[in-house]
Amino acid sequence: MVVVTEVVHLGDEQIIITRLVELVPTATPTAPPPAKEPEPVTLDIAYESALPNLDPQHVSEKASLDLAESMFAGLTNFNHETNQVEPELAASWVIGMDGRTWTFNLRDDMYWVKPLSTIGDQDSKSGQEIYRAVDAHDVVYAFQRACTAENGVTDAFLLFNIEGCEALYSTIDPSESELSQLGVTAVDEHTVQITLTEPSADFLTITTLPQFRPVPRELVEEFGDEWRNAIDEISNGWQAPKNLVVSGPFVPSADPFSDEELILNRNASWPLPMKGNVDIINIQLELDEMEMFELWQKRQLDISILPAEERDSVLESSPEKVHLITNQTVFYLGYNFDSPVFQEAEVRRAFSAAIDRDSLIDSMFDGRAQGLRHFAPPGVFGAPPEDQVGVGYSPDFALLQMDKSSVRSCKLIPPITMLVSTADLSLLQAELIRDIWIDELDCDEQLIQVEQVEFGELLANTMQNTESSRPDFWELAWPGYYPDAQNFLTDLLHCTQGENRQNRQCSEVDRLMLQAKNTFDPQERIDLYRQIENSFFSESGSFPLIPLYVRGDYSLIQVWLSFPPALSGGEQFDTYLIDQELKRLERSRRS
Repeated sequence: MVVVTEVVHLGDEQIIITRLVELVPTATPTAPPPAKEPEPVTLDIAYESALPNLDPQHVSEKASLDLAESMFAGLTNFNHETNQVEPELAASWVIGMDGRTWTFNLRDDMYWVKPLSTIGDQDSKSGQEIYRAVDAHDVVYAFQRACTAENGVTDAFLLFNIEGCEALYSTIDPSESELSQLGVTAVDEHTVQITLTEPSADFLTITTLPQFRPVPRELVEEFGDEWRNAIDEISNGWQAPKNLVVSGPFVPSADPFSDEELILNRNASWPLPMKGNVDIINIQLELDEMEMFELWQKRQLDISILPAEERDSVLESSPEKVHLITNQTVFYLGYNFDSPVFQEAEVRRAFSAAIDRDSLIDSMFDGRAQGLRHFAPPGVFGAPPEDQVGVGYSPDFALLQMDKSSVRSCKLIPPITMLVSTADLSLLQAELIRDIWIDELDCDEQLIQVEQVEFGELLANTMQNTESSRPDFWELAWPGYYPDAQNFLTDLLHCTQGENRQNRQCSEVDRLMLQAKNTFDPQERIDLYRQIENSFFSESGSFPLIPLYVRGDYSLIQVWLSFPPALSGGEQFDTYLIDQELKRLERSRRS
């Protein structure tokens, strides 16, 4: 209570009034609660291998490809959703008027980052430390390293189109002077110029490959192989990387770092926008297929291999979680254009259109393949959509084409030989295809002879100028080295610059293939490759071969995860999207 005194005037009279007033306490404002840190989004995966080689220029198996893609920035990036090349370390590039000189303008905000141990160190709680910026000299060194044979870089021959690369590759222990002859130079810290031996638009796709990614020269030269896999023991038994630095969207955690477990954290200094939302990648190593599957069933893994013994039950119970991920090795039957039977395009069209690829795949691979109607497979720059180009399986069309030919009927053809390898699967495929031709084209079984030879002999006997008797047609596969239609169409089928095992005469389509190679506008290249595929595999196409399928494997993917799978190269975990709340709810359910 307080005493309050007031003076009140009533006319000329002044009255003093005193009274007691009760105070009402004023509430002290309450500070708002601190904002809750969002829970990091985690991706949980596993590999069958131990901790792989982390040097991007020595990648081969899936785990090393995935880690190279995540931990090392490329000059460019291959977008697996659009099948287009996009900027990464190179913010832009300019192609000279001669088509041979490529100038790449590099970002100045991409860094080498060192993983730090956070155990017992109050100053390194982030687990990451910027080492220095990635620069043009790192790019030059990577190409020099790839073009030096003693380094054993995978598929280094793809760079032989760079001036001096092939000569350097054949030089034993090259000197600094000899290395400097390579047509890759640092104009300044942020500009690289690459000179090719001839114009090649597909070179841009080659720059996306993980084995040609920049590495830190001074660390590689000082520590050799130890730059990327040496480890230091620290007091509590964990292991931490000693010399490794990375430049990609994810940085390995130094705690732990072992043959059994690896954790990747989002690179705090990565300058490009992430298309996905993954913050942490938990990787378990050295798990077999069944161990992965059991963890996936318990919702402890986001992705798993589907073991063969569990395939039928899972396909029946959870087909929406089973995804076929194909590779880019194309299986095909090649024609000998000098064969008296297959000289005519109508007969070649008929034999191709009679094959039911889906039935063949079901019989041989239990569905683990995708049939092809043209040659460039899914996931390749310049490959048209599979259902838009090519004849595919069409028995009526096959009979019409046979009837239009001079042969008129398959029963009237002379004996023909199909050459296949000694593998049991090759023989099975040949017999299944022969049975299809017997059923669809009314061929005589005795007229189609299947001959098995060693693979080396198969290659030798189907060369253009082989002195031995060439078969009428044969089974082979083309393993794509990089995801560009140039590598699938031109390198295999061009009449002079490709393998051309068919001994096909040059025609207009060969001019189109060279035009595509020398066309630097991406959409124009795509249009040209579509035209080329139509020239080969449409209803009026020349059909130099029969595209059959690309093989694949089933992956189990939880419903909370979505991503564009990498059909070539490594997985791009920075594009993975996880519904974290759905993942939490699903994991809380009893398995």
